[in-house]
Amino acid sequence: MSWFVPAAAGLYLFFCLLYARRTADRAESLQKGIFCLVLSLALPGAGPLLLWFCDHCARRAGPADYAEFYRGSEFCPDDLRRLQTPDLRAETDRVPMEEALLVSDLSYRRGMVMHLLDEADPLACLPALRRALANEDSETSHYASVAIMELRRKLQQQLDEAEARWRKVPRDADACAAWEELLYNVMQTDLFDRDVRRRLMQRHTALTNQMLRGSHPSEACLHHRIRMELQQGHCTRAQQLCTRYLKEYPRSEQAVRDQMEVCVQAKNGTGLQTFLAGLRDRPVLLTAPTLAWIRAFRKEGPQ
Repeated sequence: MSWFVPAAAGLYLFFCLLYARRTADRAESLQKGIFCLVLSLALPGAGPLLLWFCDHCARRAGPADYAEFYRGSEFCPDDLRRLQTPDLRAETDRVPMEEALLVSDLSYRRGMVMHLLDEADPLACLPALRRALANEDSETSHYASVAIMELRRKLQQQLDEAEARWRKVPRDADACAAWEELLYNVMQTDLFDRDVRRRLMQRHTALTNQMLRGSHPSEACLHHRIRMELQQGHCTRAQQLCTRYLKEYPRSEQAVRDQMEVCVQAKNGTGLQTFLAGLRDRPVLLTAPTLAWIRAFRKEGPQ
């Protein structure tokens, strides 16, 4: 009986090869055939049964069982409210705001001004509203002033909501980062008057001080605080933050650009040249705009 085990193994191997080829031919997939062969050899006896059972279940499954993959979980073919005629004018009649303010159709100008409030990022439309405010058409200018007031109200509401979310969970990093970014973006505009901007700056300073007390503050926090320090003329504090930024994020291109800007604003030519000379040893990948600034400021040594 010593011949029985090798014979059974050879017979099983022949069966696995035939079964794998048949599976590959039926599925028109060499990968499935190889998978069938490997599974059959790895699980003698149980492997072919498992594959047969899976194929049997797949053949019995109706198209409705897979509807969620191509229809989505909320597909309602009988809900006619989901069908709406596309607004061809809104989809095709698109021109830059600079050109829209020069066209002769005054109603078109006014419509474009009011349409700016529907933008996802309200701060992005502020420059266009400023240009519309100086338009020769008095009604367009009036619409722009109303839109700016509405934009100011929306942003104030967003600031209040972001602060409220942060105060509910002061240790939530996401809520803290969202409020800090919104504060920074608002302060980069002239939307609010000087007193409001001063209060926002105090809040931003207190918030970033708390974030900087952490062991590993975010890149956005460091970059925004450096920018705020430079805008106030605090070059020494900005340099301290840049040193930490470069240490915490050695691969950050933004940290390199911030360090260069700090050196330029502080008129520290020696420090700038020393920093540029050491860039070759830093593990940072620089893009073309940054490389252009480096070439502009770097002084080549004697050849």
